[in-house]
Amino acid sequence: MIRKRSVLTLLALCSIGLTAAVTLLWNAQLSGIIDKLSAGRPLPGATVAAAIAAMLALCAANCASTYMTGYACEYMTHDLRLGYARRFTALSVAEIEELNAGEQLSKLQNEIAGVSDYIGGSLFQLVGDAVRFVSTFTWLLFVNPALTLASNLPAFLILAYVFWSSGIIGAATRRSLQARGQMNRHADTLLTLFPVVRLYGATRLALEGYRGAVAEWERHTIRSERTAARLMSLSGLLSSVPLYVLFFVGGHMIVDGALTVGTLYVFINLSGNVSGVLMNMPRHIASFRQFAAGMRQLEDKICL
Repeated sequence: MIRKRSVLTLLALCSIGLTAAVTLLWNAQLSGIIDKLSAGRPLPGATVAAAIAAMLALCAANCASTYMTGYACEYMTHDLRLGYARRFTALSVAEIEELNAGEQLSKLQNEIAGVSDYIGGSLFQLVGDAVRFVSTFTWLLFVNPALTLASNLPAFLILAYVFWSSGIIGAATRRSLQARGQMNRHADTLLTLFPVVRLYGATRLALEGYRGAVAEWERHTIRSERTAARLMSLSGLLSSVPLYVLFFVGGHMIVDGALTVGTLYVFINLSGNVSGVLMNMPRHIASFRQFAAGMRQLEDKICL
């Protein structure tokens, strides 16, 4: 899908990169403005004009990025659904009669819906977070390497916990999806064989199987949500550690005269682009694993 919409994807990536570059430019100007104000020096008119121009450029870049990424996502989602429908139009009547309606309904309700939601809500968000992380971390290294490494070292240590927890969340999510697909197949079987079930008085037996599938789906879903809540709660608690380190180390550097107030403010302002991205990795990885599992089940069902 990305290859088919390569031009739109490239424009969306360029808009994300432009937004990251303008953000860093604005923060560099903001640092100088804060340092001048804290020193009691007046701001030249050229500095004010440059700051206004940077803010307007940042607004324009954000609007362009939102529009281009949304446009690309809508096209790829359309290609996904149309490719799923195109495959059915290419089947013969005999092949269509052999299809399991419950399985196809499960894919429409689960896999295709999940993949579409990921493309529209998380795909370019993950790309944007990666671009902001690389560009911001590199720029901060040039501004003050010692403070950059000291404030982000805990985040890299927490990243090990992030990858471990994302694997557990992803496995629990896959089990929940499999149980939901099994429940949908039971429902289709009941609808298809309902006359036979009534004829032979097997209603209670059929309902017991369906209720068992529903109970299994509920059990896996509740376990998946609880697991994600516990692991993400601890991740959220740990996410405050890099900010505390930033305040502690940065404050000492200001007292020693090795750092200005404006530079520390920029570090705090951009901390979400580095440590914040790392803290959101469990959600991104779990979403991507769910998306990849859905795509594996759809890869032979789509004709692009």
